[in-house]
Amino acid sequence: MDWSDLEVFLAAVRTGSYTAAGRQLNVNRTTIGRRVDALERALGVPLFDYTALGPAPTAAGARVLAAAEAIEAEIAAMLRALEAPGPRQPTVRIAGSAGLATEFLPEIAAFRRAHPDVAVELLEELDPLDALTHRRADLAIALVRTPPLRMAGVQLGVLRQAPYARRGAGALPPLGWGFEFGAAIPGGQWASANPAGDAALEAGLATCNSWPQLKQAALAGLGSAALWCFVGDAEGSLERLAEPDPRHDSPLWLLHRAKAPPSPGLARLMAHLALALPTRIGQPAPAPDPAAENG
Repeated sequence: MDWSDLEVFLAAVRTGSYTAAGRQLNVNRTTIGRRVDALERALGVPLFDYTALGPAPTAAGARVLAAAEAIEAEIAAMLRALEAPGPRQPTVRIAGSAGLATEFLPEIAAFRRAHPDVAVELLEELDPLDALTHRRADLAIALVRTPPLRMAGVQLGVLRQAPYARRGAGALPPLGWGFEFGAAIPGGQWASANPAGDAALEAGLATCNSWPQLKQAALAGLGSAALWCFVGDAEGSLERLAEPDPRHDSPLWLLHRAKAPPSPGLARLMAHLALALPTRIGQPAPAPDPAAENG
């Protein structure tokens, strides 16, 4: 057994699939499977249980994972001490509720300037929890009251909504959520601030299927809409039409898969966003996520 075997195992755990691990390490899926099989034979124990959602570490796998992470951290410390170039970090895939992650592009850009070795990819996912669950995303910026037990992270604050319209546009009809949005995010309390689905259709409203669409439609004067106050209040061309309704408040979370310890790059991004995003939404920074710290 050598470090490359453990590196393959780490990639398989973190990405949640052999295919994604192969893409990260620039080999095919079959090679990842063969290397994991060889590691299991060398250790004499199974390292993965295979579930409908992909491979999950066994108890023995969790122990090997802890050792592999410790070795990875020691190698990284050695390279820093020698001022030697380290390995390129895997791309971090980010999903946000209804596309909300696009609102935090300035904070993500600041991270990239500080950490150019960590590439990021913004996904067109409406439901970041589903994207995390099915291993399409590594990080979720999620509007959810209580995260599922299979996820870990930190609450960044509570977002409030109020109705906004283009300044000076006069009375405008409300904007609504479309059917694609309703199918992806059914029944959320924060989503009910705007008419949706059949109700919006019957009222003849213009509808949107993501946060960026809704915001741009309101800015263009297509209609009025309930928007997140930290955004609406900062847009000079918008005016608030009423006070926020607490029924439509929502906690904002930064989440990752609990059984997939963050890669060093993901851990750095989470630590950055855990400080930067509360500042952006006007709330104090939360306590750090131990899993992200340990990454």
